[in-house]
Amino acid sequence: MKRQLLAALACVAALTTTALAAEPQSWPWKSPTTPDPALAVLPKISDVTASLSDAVLNVAVKAMAPTPGYSELQLTPRMGDPNDRIFAFDARGRAPQDVTDQVETAVTIEASYTGAPIGKFDVIEVYSKDNCMGYSLTDSKPVDCSAKSVPQ
Repeated sequence: MKRQLLAALACVAALTTTALAAEPQSWPWKSPTTPDPALAVLPKISDVTASLSDAVLNVAVKAMAPTPGYSELQLTPRMGDPNDRIFAFDARGRAPQDVTDQVETAVTIEASYTGAPIGKFDVIEVYSKDNCMGYSLTDSKPVDCSAKSVPQ
């Protein structure tokens, strides 16, 4: 019964995260808030895509969580060289409190941002513990990471 309740709560959290991602957020570098330190950096990124539509930047990330039940999946900004035309993020999520299964689980983070300085960047990079993947908005294709950014 306890496992069924936890599974139901995980589904609700996943649906809530997806629903929240549907509304564009403010560009994170203009926000006065800092990332939640309780959110863990995910171990691996497997795909990153990005697009611009009506002055909204859309970013989709496929990643792996170390266990099932990760919630509050999000991209948090990394600080870097403002002149390199690259904006970088960390893929993060909140670990479940009841960790019984140590099975990597595929997760998707979808984020939309308004207020991005469109025309002042060409590449989006997303970092995990083990790797980084980039996406060129100008060429519409994956690229290698090259920024020397650091977590905020």
